[in-house]
Amino acid sequence: MAVSVTSQTDPYVDKLIVDTDANATAEDNVLPGASTCYIFDTDNSNNSTAVYAKFYDTGANTITVIGTHEPHIMMLVPANTRQVVTISSGIAFAARLSFGCVVGKATANAVAPTNPVTIRVMAE
Repeated sequence: MAVSVTSQTDPYVDKLIVDTDANATAEDNVLPGASTCYIFDTDNSNNSTAVYAKFYDTGANTITVIGTHEPHIMMLVPANTRQVVTISSGIAFAARLSFGCVVGKATANAVAPTNPVTIRVMAE
């Protein structure tokens, strides 16, 4: 499935980004321009190994494959787990939000999870 971005009526955030097949192919520039992300929801319940959700503040760079740039933030999600991280003050992305998911924490790791991972981000 392609990434979807929908407007929200909640005053806390105004965008919900959903990727139902997050992997080593980056979802590039899902939010063009500056944004603040408050909730990161990663569902790794279909995999028997841990994954790393990597989020990038890419500026003018284009990311098509995870492993070519240092992530702005990275979250470890254990095997067979759905993990929701809420940051009340938010994480600022100055230029563009891009993200993907791999099985290793090293910057150069570009190995996709065996099964689909769903990533949801709530932002403004």
